[in-house]
Amino acid sequence: MRLIIAWRNLLAKPVQSSLTVLVVSAAIGMMLVITLLFSGIHNGLVNATEPFDLIAGAKGSPNQLVLSTVFLQDAPIGNVSHELYEKIAANPLVSTAIPLAFGDNYKGYAIIGAGNNIFQHQPKAGQQEWLQLASGRPFTQAFEAVVGAKAARELGLKPGDKFKSIHGLLPVGDGHNHPYQVVGILEAVNGPYDQAILVPIESIWQAHEKHAPEPSLGDIGHEEHEQEVTAILVKPKGYSEAMRLYQQFQQEPDGQLVFPAQVIIRLLTLMGQGEQVLKTAAYIVIILGLTIMALSLYWSSLSRTRDRAILRALGAGSRDIFIIILTEAALLTGLGVIIGGLSGFGLYALLAKMLILKTALLLPLAFTVTSGYIMLTGLLLGVAAGSIPAAFASREDVVQYL
Repeated sequence: MRLIIAWRNLLAKPVQSSLTVLVVSAAIGMMLVITLLFSGIHNGLVNATEPFDLIAGAKGSPNQLVLSTVFLQDAPIGNVSHELYEKIAANPLVSTAIPLAFGDNYKGYAIIGAGNNIFQHQPKAGQQEWLQLASGRPFTQAFEAVVGAKAARELGLKPGDKFKSIHGLLPVGDGHNHPYQVVGILEAVNGPYDQAILVPIESIWQAHEKHAPEPSLGDIGHEEHEQEVTAILVKPKGYSEAMRLYQQFQQEPDGQLVFPAQVIIRLLTLMGQGEQVLKTAAYIVIILGLTIMALSLYWSSLSRTRDRAILRALGAGSRDIFIIILTEAALLTGLGVIIGGLSGFGLYALLAKMLILKTALLLPLAFTVTSGYIMLTGLLLGVAAGSIPAAFASREDVVQYL
């Protein structure tokens, strides 16, 4: 009976009730989107950098080196000599070194020249290889290609297909004459390399012969110039070896060595500052919503003083009045939390899909403990806000209104 009375009281004030539900749902939805988005991006960035212990590349911005090599989202800084790659590969502190070369694409999907050992690369000792084949085989000779899961799906490529690459990072431009033949399709790695096309690094060198400048008298040799690499994926033998290698590289005049994880931590720190600003705004909206709800319930109780007097005459006590008004608060808050939860998860799912399409970063869509805390806290705060007018109304002397 109390629930029915509370529900009818809310229906009698549709504008006030709708406004309260709208503000509460907006606050809950905002908090959920902010929390889920930043948490999802954090996990996506960390997972994407896991296979990259260290990256060597040309001097310049470490951020640009990581973005172009790990996330395939920026233009490479430049190239380093093949001699630097050989020097790193021969270093006793290094377990493996994989040369990478960028500079071509096919319909906007990056073509990455790599050493054959990229298919044996393990993010961590004892784990399975980073790049697993869903069909076909690894490349074994020049102008064979292994296509990432997302690129293969969206380009419609399968083993046996052929395509010609475009010079540069834009999907339009000068094409190379020699076609690539697809020999393998990768399993999804849930990261940027799902939209990559891997080819032997020799293919990149050969394809760019006509783009290389003519040698001058001061050149070491035309062939050496062509065999430059854009980045080197370095796997040290251990943590201490990684730190020693990093210290050694500080004296290297021809390149830089970076920890991608450190670059991501700095990026996440900056993101955290933005997250805090947005959360503060969400807290303000929550406080506003709870204030509106408390005032709405109080105004509603003032307008129904005679109704409460009649309930008292029929035998309802102060406890009944308190519970009815508190039930109204719970109904308004609960409805706002449900709508806010659905809208928050829906908006997050949409943003996550957009990021997947753009960057191939996989953002989890599961319900998290933090999300549950946000919704539960919102509900409890709403009920607490409703207890204030409920307490005033329950102690009010309504005999004069009979």
